[in-house]
Amino acid sequence: MNYNIRQARSEDVDALTQLGRKTFALAYGAVVLPSDMESHLPKVFNPELVRSEISNSTATYYVAENESGVLGYAKLARSLKPDCVKDENVAELVRLYVDPGVYGKGIGQSLLEAVRREAVESGFSGWWLRVWEKNHAAIRFYERHGFQWVGSEPYLIGVTANPVALMFEGFE
Repeated sequence: MNYNIRQARSEDVDALTQLGRKTFALAYGAVVLPSDMESHLPKVFNPELVRSEISNSTATYYVAENESGVLGYAKLARSLKPDCVKDENVAELVRLYVDPGVYGKGIGQSLLEAVRREAVESGFSGWWLRVWEKNHAAIRFYERHGFQWVGSEPYLIGVTANPVALMFEGFE
């Protein structure tokens, strides 16, 4: 499958928020109350928030795309780190989402590599992420790419607390 990876632009906002809502709902839809999902998605995948992050460079988004559109995206940001991440100079891989219709095509790996390069070139000494503890395939994916499980915490979607693994990779 042919696709390219590039930094997101403001014209990508609608595709990013739609893909984010779709993939998040697929991952968590069966374990949270529908009303919680309904209120959560517009807050987290808010087009104005994403547009602001892209235009103000408070986060870096990368997209994977081909002629049919956006196939996946990743978001890197400096954020408040959990205590179990000991390094101070770290970035967070906030999101790595791939359209389910193109799973297994290497898109997630390509996005991860592009964002990792950005983090290293930006002078970070490592990065961390949150991933739902029941998403075993994602955890294995991150472990294959150098992340280690360093802790866990609850992630609230409305009133439902979902345990997430906190994973870290230091750069050499």
